[in-house]
Amino acid sequence: MAGLAVTTALLAFLFSAQFSPTRSERLSLDPLDALDSVELRMSNSIPAHAFASFVGSSRKISVVYFFKRDLSHLGNALRHFDAAKREKKLKQTAQFAKVNCTKDPAIPYCSVDKSHHYVYIVSQGLVKDAVPIIEITEADALVYRIFQVLLGKSLKRIKTEKKLVDLQRRSAGHKDIIVSYQMDGKPFEHRIFLEFAMDHQKQYLFIVTTKVKLSRVLSGGKPASMPTAWYLHCAEEKEGSETCRNTAYRGLLRSYGLSNFMRAIKLPTVITFSDQQLSTCRTLGLHVIYVFTNTGKKSEAAEVAASLGKAFRGTSGVMLTNLDKISKSSLQALGVNLTREVELPAVAIQANGHGDLHFMSGFVPENLLEYLQTYVTYYEALQVHKTQQSKLRRTDKHGQGDVVAIAVNQDKVNTIELKHISTLTDKTFATVVDEERFVVVMFHLTWDVRSKAFMHSYSEASMILADDVHCNVTLAQVLCDDWTDVCRLNDIAAYPTVRVFAGGAFLKDYRGMLDTAEFVHFVKLLQIEAPIEIKSADDAAGFHTGTSPELLKDSTHTSVLGGFTSRDQEDFRIFEQAARYLHGYFTLGAVTDKNVAAKVCSQFDAAVPCVVVVKRNDEHQQHKVFQEDAMDAEILINFIQVASLPVFPKLTVRNFPALSRMSKPFVILFGGSASDLRSVGKIAALEQINAVFSWMDLNDPDRFAVELLDFYAASTDIPVLVMVDHATGNICLYPHSGNFGMEEIKAWVEECKGDNAVKTSKLLEEKWKPVSPALDFLRRLDAVGDSAKQLEHPRAPSDEYEEDEREILAYRTRIAQQERDDDKQKKKEVKQKKEGKEQKGHHEKEGNVAEKQGKDEVKEKKKKEKQKKKEVKQKKEGKVQKDHNEKEGNDAEKQGKDEVKEKQKKEKHTNIEDETNEMPRDEL
Repeated sequence: MAGLAVTTALLAFLFSAQFSPTRSERLSLDPLDALDSVELRMSNSIPAHAFASFVGSSRKISVVYFFKRDLSHLGNALRHFDAAKREKKLKQTAQFAKVNCTKDPAIPYCSVDKSHHYVYIVSQGLVKDAVPIIEITEADALVYRIFQVLLGKSLKRIKTEKKLVDLQRRSAGHKDIIVSYQMDGKPFEHRIFLEFAMDHQKQYLFIVTTKVKLSRVLSGGKPASMPTAWYLHCAEEKEGSETCRNTAYRGLLRSYGLSNFMRAIKLPTVITFSDQQLSTCRTLGLHVIYVFTNTGKKSEAAEVAASLGKAFRGTSGVMLTNLDKISKSSLQALGVNLTREVELPAVAIQANGHGDLHFMSGFVPENLLEYLQTYVTYYEALQVHKTQQSKLRRTDKHGQGDVVAIAVNQDKVNTIELKHISTLTDKTFATVVDEERFVVVMFHLTWDVRSKAFMHSYSEASMILADDVHCNVTLAQVLCDDWTDVCRLNDIAAYPTVRVFAGGAFLKDYRGMLDTAEFVHFVKLLQIEAPIEIKSADDAAGFHTGTSPELLKDSTHTSVLGGFTSRDQEDFRIFEQAARYLHGYFTLGAVTDKNVAAKVCSQFDAAVPCVVVVKRNDEHQQHKVFQEDAMDAEILINFIQVASLPVFPKLTVRNFPALSRMSKPFVILFGGSASDLRSVGKIAALEQINAVFSWMDLNDPDRFAVELLDFYAASTDIPVLVMVDHATGNICLYPHSGNFGMEEIKAWVEECKGDNAVKTSKLLEEKWKPVSPALDFLRRLDAVGDSAKQLEHPRAPSDEYEEDEREILAYRTRIAQQERDDDKQKKKEVKQKKEGKEQKGHHEKEGNVAEKQGKDEVKEKKKKEKQKKKEVKQKKEGKVQKDHNEKEGNDAEKQGKDEVKEKQKKEKHTNIEDETNEMPRDEL
């Protein structure tokens, strides 16, 4: 590392011979942390004549700081410098010195510019590293840099995948490698790993990287979110191999964790079941994979156990368990509850060696490996999810469970780029809308969390669209808390609202997801005519393959192709109406030449007129033909929206609303292998079972699948097929795990729908009912197209709002009539009550007069008694006052006598004033 720019002068000095080495002086640096002044703390640790021998030591590396003047953060940095000096690991390998250039400027390096901005690490006269003072925020920040120098060639720091491959190729067949991913601002974890490397540098090659892309390579595609490590089994690979199988470290990077990790790596690949070995696995926090067998099938089980042991070394203990030699009661006593009948040999996993067994379906090694890896990922992701949920509950004081509000409130760093977004006012709005060809305006409130959330996507979309030469659109915003008149004139009632204007007139509102990619696709598709006119068979081929027109590329995976005899045909007019309604969400192309239409429709085994939905992203069903006898706009729109969905999609937050609007039970495959996905996908493509088939990946980093499976079935085997009926709330688990046959699944679905079916659990019932149709915002969004892909029963554009208006009018009429009826009833009750009171008053009048006379007599009697008591009281008070006056006279007389007496005493004892002063206190 010689050649650092900041150390040029120091290198020149260290190599000069002007100072002849005398003797190595042992440093004695007492901590002076109590002193406030940095300069006072900077006593010279070494005289000028001994400096060369100090930094040239062959036994220890030297850590030196040259003080010239005080700097920002220098006081804290020097305290951490002193703390690093006291580290036990460095006692025998490093020596520290602080040179005060203001007291001993004879050391030549004191004259080098900015030398006081660094702490230098020197080995045998050569500068190996220069640590900026500003980076020494804790002792570990300096200690790990010292460890780096001490490790020398045993530690490699890499930045590229090419270098990682090269090091694996060199080590293959010779030496194992331990790689660590480190993050800026985490010096403690960096120091822990390098300290571990110091103890094991002779056995392994150690690598450190700070590049996220390398952590993604080592993790199989998922980037590391915290400092971690991997053990690369290169010694067991053939020489020249470019990649080595790796085992990932789990948990926080700590010394005890690394120690247990290495112990787990050194365990045998296959362990014969015993109490002691099981206890060891549990102590190390390993998952336990049981390979159950009997004596007759031991060889087959041992072979599978060996392959699993090699794959899961370091993370799981593989235990070969012969049931002929150990009783079930013994297994249960150890916490292994083998309560189900299984066909031997069989494989089950126990998370962290505790709890229930989870059996893997089948005994094919390839599938077993995939199932087990999926389960391990699922279990560990589930623990992380539960930890995060617990933390969220503790920290979410103001979000009240609103994930959007929480995310927006926590996002204090990301800024919004408004370079390509115009801000409109009451003076500029009309001008921009009239003059531009396409204008997309976002009406929003600055304080609304959903407006803030979508503003990030809107900003990203503006930059993407600005770079697209084929896209000619203006993006703008109106701040409704500043320009209320503009928003009121545009009838804005929900925030954010994204409105599209074309040629100065309103075109439509965006009803899709508040997402960057989907919004960009919407804007691009809006600029394509609806429907596209297709004149030849070649044009039709380019259209349904997604290569023509240009804007269609990467904007959608679906094309809707219609073939008609002429433009005057009624079916074409219906198709044209559907194209305008779905504009921006789907691209529809029409062939109106009879001969071309016949040729195009025949490619899909359909006759003219035909409508075909082509799905380029659906491997199980590439296209679907409209089969209805009569074409209707509403039916056609609904068909396009439903047919465009894959028959066996990966279930995501994005497509769940569209799938749920099919009003069918969901059949979801969790953790299936590639062969399982193919089997269930074929069944879904036949569309013989009335259910929405989908699958979820338990390895996804967002842990959505993990959370959902935990909700549906907290403890289950992998893979698992779950049926969820949102209409009834029933949840059923498929009982034939691994046997995904058409007849078995069909029978199971029908059984789950029945009243006598065995339900695993039930969804919580939630009811939402608005107080009036005007406040039924969800239904209104559905009616106008919340996302044109998500409508269940879409209507023709001409009657979008008519039903809403009718319902609102009917509601208001009912309310008015109810109020009139209530008023009539209230008046009637008041009248009856009044009449009753008058009659009662007439009958009771005479009795009331007599009663009143009796009350007046009682009142007069009480008045006389009160007057008598008052007189007695006044008499008593007069007597008390007289006694009080007599007492005051007696006290005054007594006080006069006391004063005379005290005067006489003072005259008698004038020479002993202190005693006379004390006597009245004693008497008192």
